[in-house]
Parts: sequence; C-alpha cells; structure tokens
Amino acid sequence: MTNPGYGDLPATTDELGFTPSAAALAAIVQGADLADTPLTVGVYGPWGSGKTSLMHMILDRLDDTRCTPVWFAAWRYAQQEALWRALLLSVVESLRILVTRDDGWLSAYITRQNRLDPRKSQTALDAKGLEQTRTTLTRRLDDLAASLYRSVDREEPGAIEFQWDKAGKLAAGTIIRAGFSYIPVLGGIADAVAKAGEKAGEEDYASQIFDLFQRERTRIYREQVQSLEQFHDGLRDLVKELVTDFGRRLVVFIDDLDRCLPEQAIGVLEAIKVFLDMPGCVFVLGVDREIIERGIRVRYKEFALSASPTAGPFPVAERDYLEKIVQVPFTLPPLAPAAITTFLKSRLPGVDGLSSEDAESVARLMTAGLLRNPRKVKRSFNIFRLHLTLDRAHGRQTPAGLIAKLTVIQSSFADLYERIARDPTLLRQVEQIVRGTPGAGAVSQDLRDEVGKSDPRLKELLYLSPFFGDLGDDALRELVYQSTVTGDGA
Repeated sequence: MTNPGYGDLPATTDELGFTPSAAALAAIVQGADLADTPLTVGVYGPWGSGKTSLMHMILDRLDDTRCTPVWFAAWRYAQQEALWRALLLSVVESLRILVTRDDGWLSAYITRQNRLDPRKSQTALDAKGLEQTRTTLTRRLDDLAASLYRSVDREEPGAIEFQWDKAGKLAAGTIIRAGFSYIPVLGGIADAVAKAGEKAGEEDYASQIFDLFQRERTRIYREQVQSLEQFHDGLRDLVKELVTDFGRRLVVFIDDLDRCLPEQAIGVLEAIKVFLDMPGCVFVLGVDREIIERGIRVRYKEFALSASPTAGPFPVAERDYLEKIVQVPFTLPPLAPAAITTFLKSRLPGVDGLSSEDAESVARLMTAGLLRNPRKVKRSFNIFRLHLTLDRAHGRQTPAGLIAKLTVIQSSFADLYERIARDPTLLRQVEQIVRGTPGAGAVSQDLRDEVGKSDPRLKELLYLSPFFGDLGDDALRELVYQSTVTGDGA
C-alpha cells in the first residue's frame, strides 16, 4: 500500500468536505448575467484553510464552452516591481491561447465577423483565412501587451533621457549627463543643476534646464496615461469580441495574493477596478481578509500619520475597502470533525506498524484536539507518522495514541508544548488536573487555574486514553525529547 501524505499541494480530490461550497460558487461564477459583471467572488480564509484547493475545485467545475479561465498565482510574480502588470499580462496571454490553439473557436469567430458586416470583404474559412485572422488577432494582443511598457513606470527605477542636445548648448559647451529614478524628486536636481550652471557662467542655466525637466516629466506622464487608457480600451474590445460575444465569461482566479507584500496586493486589487472593470469579467480572489486589511493600513499610513486631528476620518475603512471590490464574499469555515476523521482514516492504514485498532484511536484523538485547519491536519499527520517511525526505529513501543496526543499538543498548543519541552513531567500533571486523578493534589494552583481556562479541545484530548500517567519519568522524557526533532523546535 502507498503511504499518502507529506505533500502540501492543493487537493485534487475532495477529502475535506469542500464539494458543496465548490459547486455553489461555480454556479455563481459561470451563471453570472452579463449585466451583473464585472463580478468579484472573495474566498476568505487564513493560511492553510484550503483556499487554493477550493478555487481549483471551482475551476474544475466550470464549463469550457461558457468560461475562459485565467489562473494567476500572485506569489510566483512577487519579485516583480509591478505585480499588477503581471496580472494584466496573464489576462492577455489567456486570450492569446484562445486565439492560437483553438481552430474551432477561430472559425466561429470568422463566421461571426463576416455576419456582422456582410458588406466588407469576407474572410474565407480555409487554412489561409484562419492564419490571416490569427495573425491579425495576435498582432492586436502584442500591441496590447506592449502598451503596458511604452511609458516610464514611476514605480520602477530607471534613467530618464531628454533633450540632452539642448541641455548641452545651455551649459555653454559643458556636456552634462544625469540619470535619476523618480522624476517627482525635482528639488534636489534643481539645486545640482544650479551649481553646474554657476560653473558654466550661465545665469539662467538652472531655470532653463529645470524647465526641460518639467516638460519631460509632463510628456512622460501624458504618454503613460494615454498608454494605460489604450490598454484598457483595447482589452475591453478584445474581451467583447473573443469572449462575451460568444456568451462566455472571462474568469480570473487570483491566488496567494496575501503572501505578497501589502503594497503589491493592494496594487492588484486596484488593477481589478481600474483596468479590468469591464463587462464579461468574473474574478475569484483567494485571500486572508486580515492580511489584506493590514495592507490597506500600510497603504494609507502616510495619510494617517500626517493627518491633523481635524482632517476628518481615515480615507477608507479596511472592511469597506474590500466590500467595494468583492460582491460575493465566502469565508471558509473550520473543518468539521467528521471531515478530519475521514481524512485521517484514509491515510492511517498506510502507516507501517500501526494496527487497525491503533489507527482508530489515533484518528479519534487527533480529531479531538487539532485545529480545524486543513494544513494543520495534514502537517500533524506527517509529524505523527515520522514520530512513530522514529520511536520504532529506536526499539521502543510507545503507544501510538500517546504519540498522537503529543503531536497534537506540539502543533496546536505551542505555548504549552514549549513548557513541556523544558519539563516533560508537566504532561502528567496537566493530564491529572483534567482527569481529576490522584496525584493532582501536588500540582500548583496556578497551573490548575491555567488548565481550567485552556481550550476545550485540549481537555477533551487529555481526557481520552491512553494516558501519559502510565509512562515512567524516563520514558516520558524520551518521548518529549524525540518530539523536538519532528517539529519546528521548542
């Protein structure tokens, strides 16, 4: 039998009860009326809650004849200065795939274009006509992508060249070359130019070359605005021609946005509203709401720091910001205990040296104590399997249930585990308090109070057999010591 586990890739089959949610969200995505688009679905959840798996399940349920999907893994492009531009280029490339790989769709496109304007020269539905149409559409897509690069992006450092022939003449024969990263920083440049002008003996040199800077900045910004407007208009036309005119929707999945820098993440969200706010587009965002809201606070921190007490409220409330972008919010619920049990029971039989009776016990114990997070469940299973293997490799036969209990404490109750790593006998004391067994009388009142306030999951876990009290001090120390090499350390 194979031993599934270890990996943390998105689920390809539903083992954690996501199917109903995936089916409902897929129906909303591909059933969106054109008048209701653009539409954004927010899949909210902390790291490891299964957002990527759920989004893949939604994607798998989309009808290819009704949807043109785009998958954008934001973290993969996080090293780029302008993450939003990588998103826009991914959308362009999805349309390119449609144009270059689907002859059936291309034939339908030609037929439709011929029908729309029967007075113009008709494109033949033969190999030559297909190639001619494909070339034309590809050129339009190339021009669309290029429009994102035609101007200097002020987010990216780079040298700016401008009218240096005129500047050279103004310098009375002195040749000046300068490169700078951010055009808005003109004050310091003006000072440097003034000093150079004094040496050149030209009284008005500073004002004249400063004027050249201003003119160049205006030209660059004007080109930038025109270029980005060109992109928006060109993409809108192509989405209509290639997608919505065929009754389809362009569905853009954006994953791992909350793993990027806050400024990058907010830039992508704003790109959705600025550049992709057009009919026929549906977006599915997988994000941790708390991290995005933290990014919004970072984005507007300068306003918050500089605003006077009478300047008015913060420009945008974090929750309101997301509500303006997301029309259909869905928060992944914690895993149901039954889903955790099913997941573990599907894997535990493949663990070497584990009897069926022990597998039942381990599944019950881990379900009782684990955090209801898919990544925590998978990771805890892997730690348990490694811990059990190490125990047997050292010639010990520690009850599997005790290894499972300690694994849960290690992964879900980190503060308690750190104390146990320093004093393994604490395990026995905490267990005695929970069970109310003899020997608990020697435990300090502070520890009693702390255990009394602990998570009910910990109490349920420790109340179930087998018990740490059955181990001697040496065995308890060996068990805890061994656990320190199966986790992230104490």
